[in-house]
Amino acid sequence: MAGNWRVAIAFAFIGAMVVALVLLLLPDEDNPVAAGTPLPSTTTTTSSPTTTTSTTIAETTTTSVQPGDRLAEVERILEELNIAWYDAVYRKDESGLADVVATASYYESAVSVMDTADFLAAPSDATIRVQAHSILLDRPDCLVVHYQLDVSALLPEAPPSDAVQVLWPTPSGMYRLVSRWSSPNDFWDDDCDALNRDEIP
Repeated sequence: MAGNWRVAIAFAFIGAMVVALVLLLLPDEDNPVAAGTPLPSTTTTTSSPTTTTSTTIAETTTTSVQPGDRLAEVERILEELNIAWYDAVYRKDESGLADVVATASYYESAVSVMDTADFLAAPSDATIRVQAHSILLDRPDCLVVHYQLDVSALLPEAPPSDAVQVLWPTPSGMYRLVSRWSSPNDFWDDDCDALNRDEIP
């Protein structure tokens, strides 16, 4: 049952991202969250200010950073991943998606909307904006961020929306998208601890 509703969530989100991006991630039956309901502010804190994993889209290294520096770094990672995701859909580049998404269901959902996506401009740092609110979890094997995504310059009918993004690191040091949730109060922690880590073919 858990696998079924996780796949449904991935398909619902990705279809909404490229077609309208108006609705947030649809809830599963165990976690009813009304679409469009304002998200509560998170009270979680950022990761420890001592030693954390400092990661860029290209590689991951271990260094000592302040919480604000790490948040800015994660914001850049998210922005680059979102630009790459939209660009792969925009160019109908299935091989490009494999570098951005971490699960087979996420990959297949994106491929399914490549022929229906209606972009007004090419995805870039000028048409996609990311603002990281807080880091909910920062582990060597999983990164979870509460953030706002604004693609209104890319899809004008899509207003900025807040969400929680789960990311997994790769052996090469990059991050890939795993799942997207509506609120910090959702069950995103299962995607770090219990979700089967499918590999993209």
